[in-house]
Order: sequence, then C-alpha cells, then structure tokens
Amino acid sequence: MDNRYDVVITGARVAGASLAVLLGKLGKKVLLIDKAPFPSDTLSTHYMSHTGYLEELGILDKLLAGGLRKVDRMRTHIGSSYIDGPRSAYTVIPKRDRLDMLLIERTFLYEGVTFLSETAVREVLWDQDRMVGVRIKGKGREKEVYGDLIVGADGKHSTIARQAGAEVYHDTPPLRPVLYGYFEGIPPLETPTTEIFLHEGRIGFLFPMEQGRDCIGLEVHPDEFKTMMKDSPEAFVRMYKQLYGMEKRLENARLQGSIIGTSGVPNFFRKPYGNGWALIGDAGHSKDPSTGLGINDAFMQAFLLADACMRIDAGDDREVVMEAFQKKRDEHLFPGFQLTLDYIHSLKRFSKNELALFQAMAANPMVWNKVAPKLGDYLREGTRDFPLLYQSVEMEAEAFGYDKDSSP
Repeated sequence: MDNRYDVVITGARVAGASLAVLLGKLGKKVLLIDKAPFPSDTLSTHYMSHTGYLEELGILDKLLAGGLRKVDRMRTHIGSSYIDGPRSAYTVIPKRDRLDMLLIERTFLYEGVTFLSETAVREVLWDQDRMVGVRIKGKGREKEVYGDLIVGADGKHSTIARQAGAEVYHDTPPLRPVLYGYFEGIPPLETPTTEIFLHEGRIGFLFPMEQGRDCIGLEVHPDEFKTMMKDSPEAFVRMYKQLYGMEKRLENARLQGSIIGTSGVPNFFRKPYGNGWALIGDAGHSKDPSTGLGINDAFMQAFLLADACMRIDAGDDREVVMEAFQKKRDEHLFPGFQLTLDYIHSLKRFSKNELALFQAMAANPMVWNKVAPKLGDYLREGTRDFPLLYQSVEMEAEAFGYDKDSSP
C-alpha cells in the first residue's frame, strides 16, 4: 500500500464516505479509513429531510430497491389529537449499516479511492505547524500515511479536531437523552408517515423503514435515562405505550436487537479547517437529534468541502476558499441549530387546560373554518420572539405554492 495521498479521510460514515465518493469523481487519490468493521450500525437519527444528496451520490435507487417505504407525510400528536399533513418531498429512512455500506461500495467505482475498515488513527503527524499525515493501526500492523489534506470525519469526539486544537463556538451541553429501537409488527398508517408525539414534555417518534419494520424512539427527561436503560426494553415499551394509540399498535410488535441510547448529544460548532486539516460531519458540528437534521447536514458538509477542494485545485487561494467554506457551512447550519435548541428548551408538559382546549379545537371544523385563513398571522404573532420558526414554515409552504409576496 502506498503511503501518500491527496486526501486522507478518517471516518467512513455518511460525511467521510460521501466526501470520498465526490473526490473520487474528481480523480483524487484518497485514503478512507474507519475503526469500525463494515457493514455495521451506528448511533443515528435515521431521518433525512429529502433525498437529493442520495440521488447525487448515486445510491438512491439501490436504497429503494431494498424495500424502503417512501415517507411523504408527517403527523404530530398532542394528547389524543393530531395534526397531519404532506411534506414537500418524500424521504426514506434506512438503517445506517445499509446506508453507510452503500456509500462505501460507491467509492469502489473510483480507482483512486482506497478504503480500510477496522483501522484507527494512533497519532497525528506534523511538519512544524502543518498536519501532514496520521499513523494508523489496523489488523495487526501500523503504518504512517501522508496527505495534502487530512480530513476528520470521525465524529463528535474527533481525534483530528482534538489534535488540531480546533476552536469550539456556540457550545451548549447535551440537553436530552435519546433512546430508540427497531420493531417489527407495528400496524402502519394507510400512507407511510413520520409520526411525532409531544407527550409530558417528551418527544416520541416513529419512522417507517422497510414494510413491517419501524424505528421508534423517545427523547426523555434527563433524570429518566438511567432507569430507562437499566430496565430496557421493558421500560422503553412501557413509556412508549403511553403515547396515543401505541398501546394497541405495540401489542404484537417485536424488538429487533436491543434498545440503543445516549444520555445526550453535545451542541457545538468547531472551526472546520486549519493548516493541512479540515472537519466535516459531527466532527465539525453537532446538535440534539430531535429535529432530525444530522444526516443531511453531514452530506451538505461533504459537498461543500469537495467544492472547496475543486476551487483550490483550480488555483484559488486556499485560505480564501476555506474561509468561504466555513462561512457557507455556518450560514447553512446555524438556523437549524437555533431551531433545534429553541425546540428542546421550549418543550414542556402541556397543562390540563391546554390539552383540553387543543382537543376541543382539533375536533371542531367550525374552528378551523375561522382559523385557517388567519393561521399565518397567528403563527407570526406567536413566534415574534423567535421569527426563524415562522420563516422555516414559510419556506416549506412555498414548496406547496405559497406566495409570500401576495399574502396580506
């Protein structure tokens, strides 16, 4: 194995493998490594807001061929009532062992890309203040490898970020524990639908995967996590059955594997580049999984960095290009970061009166006949302290034909 590459990527999940595909297309010589065996699962939100990146990377058809349902509706439950509507684009919700392996297999199309699994970074190599390579160990042997660019796509606790001393900003501690599992035998809704349950200050979610399999999960209060994990899966199922309609729907459901959980996910941005190195995916930016943005964010960062590499190859000044990479990344990610933190901070147990009024309104068509024409005004007023939420709804509405310039 040669030891010199254009780019060395540490971490072969969504961000790293996608970048390897994109750089392979450009004819780059790339080494992609990961400490895990493949295929293998990893902690994940699973959810993707759209499939555009999957299509551009050439793996959407193969994912669909595996039987994934096209999910194009969302239902939000509050108490025993719900709001249900279409999304502007369908999504698919794959298990990560399948998604990540398809991306890695895609890299095999490019002669310049080498992939090594079960291979870990032991040491970062420097030439004065420039990162020039890594010492890797895999399957009983160590080796030094060098690259013009070393990319950390190695997760929230990134070795590359730590060794580079990457600056952290907008740092917020973990907010909520998350637990989830894969279940067979949950009766589906008529149309594949993402279901969100707001209950007792918690978030429940149900993501349809292949026919007959769903990923269901809970984002719980911090003081509930240890008991939930200790008594898992019984405690998990018991709590999930409190959600509307789920006691009946879980009657014949069977857990595949075990309940997976984390006490919380850190929320931060890291400076994504320095002398000889760059960060993408959770290594560069992490946030609470409640809004399901992480996978699409990882794809987006890979595309941005591939574009930056192309500009540098074309002769543009490296520092100018990488400054622009950071600026574009933050402009794309910061609104979702703010929305996510506001969502979690504002979660609450609805009062008895709030639930009663919502139930009464949800079941009264005369109310909606009056309210629907003025919903935009109500939302704008209700989010005056956080206008970003209104803007995000307005953007989604535009995909359905909403014309903000003609609205009163």
